[in-house]
Amino acid sequence: MLAWSCFWACSDYCLASDELLYTHELVAAADDTEFLVQIEAGAPGTSWEESGRECGVLKVVIEARYDQHVLLFGGEHVTSYAFLAGPLPRGRHTLQILWDKTWTRDLQERPAVLSLRAAALDRKNEAQEPLLRAPILYLRNNTIGRFSDVPLILYWERQHSPSPRLAYTVIFSNEDGGTDTERLMARWGRTTDIEWCYSYTQDENNPIEQYQGRNHETLPFRGRKEGWHPILYDVTTNNNFSDSLSDPIDFRMRPAPVEARLEGRSRESVMDQFPWTYAIMAEEMIREEKLEYPADPGSPNVSDLRNYAYLDVCSEQRGTELYFAVLLKGNERWFRSDHGDPRSGIERSGCVRSTVELPPGTRPHDIRTLRIHCRPAPVPEGKMPVPSPAAEIRSVLRLFLLEKDYRPGQNLLERVVGRRLRPGQSLALSPDSIPR
Repeated sequence: MLAWSCFWACSDYCLASDELLYTHELVAAADDTEFLVQIEAGAPGTSWEESGRECGVLKVVIEARYDQHVLLFGGEHVTSYAFLAGPLPRGRHTLQILWDKTWTRDLQERPAVLSLRAAALDRKNEAQEPLLRAPILYLRNNTIGRFSDVPLILYWERQHSPSPRLAYTVIFSNEDGGTDTERLMARWGRTTDIEWCYSYTQDENNPIEQYQGRNHETLPFRGRKEGWHPILYDVTTNNNFSDSLSDPIDFRMRPAPVEARLEGRSRESVMDQFPWTYAIMAEEMIREEKLEYPADPGSPNVSDLRNYAYLDVCSEQRGTELYFAVLLKGNERWFRSDHGDPRSGIERSGCVRSTVELPPGTRPHDIRTLRIHCRPAPVPEGKMPVPSPAAEIRSVLRLFLLEKDYRPGQNLLERVVGRRLRPGQSLALSPDSIPR
C-alpha cells in the first residue's frame, strides 16, 4: 500500500505527519447504513512495555472526517481487528486508514494494513442488535498518548436479572486509580480493569438506558448518540463514565463488541478468549514501573505477572470471605493470595478469580496443593452479623500459570467440589496429573 502525506485529504482532521495506509470504498444501499469493518494489520517495531513505541496507532477517516482510532495491540504479528463504522447516508463513501504518528515518537516503521473487509449491518436482524447499540468510547484525556487505561475488549451479554437487558462491559489495560495493584491481584486476579459501561432494556412502553457513572453509580443515559450508539467518556482514574464532556479530545474507539456467556464463569474468562490481553496487562506494569524487583513472594508488592498462579473458583457466600494458598513440592511453606492482609479476601459470591504469588521459575508440575480458606467477612458499620455464616464452594474452574510470552498455560485443576466451609475451615485440592 502506498503511503503519503494526507494533510490535503482530511482538512482539520489530519496532521501533516499522518500517512495514508489504506483506502476503501463503502457502499451504503440505504440511509443510516452501518458497517462491521475487519482489517488484518501488523505494527513492526512496537512493544507495549517501551515508551514511545507502544503500538501502531491508526486513525480512521470517513469522507474526510475523523471517525475513530484503532490500536494495534498485536504488535508485529498480523492480527485481525474489528470495528464499527456509520451510520452513513445512502451512496458511496471513502474510508481512509492513516498512520497517526503523534503518540509514538520513537516508532520508525509504519504499520501495515494488509486487507479490509466491510459488511453492512441490518437493523431488522435482531441478532445484530448488540453491534448496532455498541457504545462509542472516548478515552480519558489524561491517558491519551500515555497508553494507560486503554480499552482492550468490549463485550456484551444478555442479562436476565433483575430484568432482561443488553449490557456492555469494557476490559481496560489497567486502572490508574481505585483499588491498589496488590489487592487487584488478590481480590480480582488481574491488573486490568473490567467495568460495565452501558445497558439497554426495552420495557413495555419506553427503553431504559443506563450507564456506570462516577463512584460506580448507575445513572440514566441522557447523552448524544450516533444512530443507536451511545457516546460515553471515560472520566475517572478508575474508569467510570460520563454521558457528556465539554472538552473531549478527538481520540475515540469503536471496537466491535464480542459476546460473553458468563453463566458459571468469571468475567476474567473473557481475557482467556483473547490471550494477548495478558501480555498487554503485564507489559503496562513494566512500563509504568509498578513491579517489584527482585521478586519476593512474601511481600504484597506485585512482581512479574508470570510469578503467579491464577485460579477461578465458584462459590456462594453468606457472611464469609475466601482466600487461597498454594503448596509447592519440596517446600513446606504455604504461599497466600492475601499475603496476610485482612483487606484482601474475596467476599462476593459467584465465579471469581484470584492469584497466588509463587517463587520465580515455578513450573506447573511444582504445584502440589491448592487450599481454599474460609474466614468471617468484616461486618459493615451499622449492620448485624450474618447468622450461621458459611461458604458453599461449588467448583474450581481453572488453575494456571502464564507462559514465557504471558499467555495462559494449561489448566491444572478443574473440579466440581460441592462442599460447605464455615469460618476457620479450609479445603485442600491436588492438581490433576501434570506432565513434566
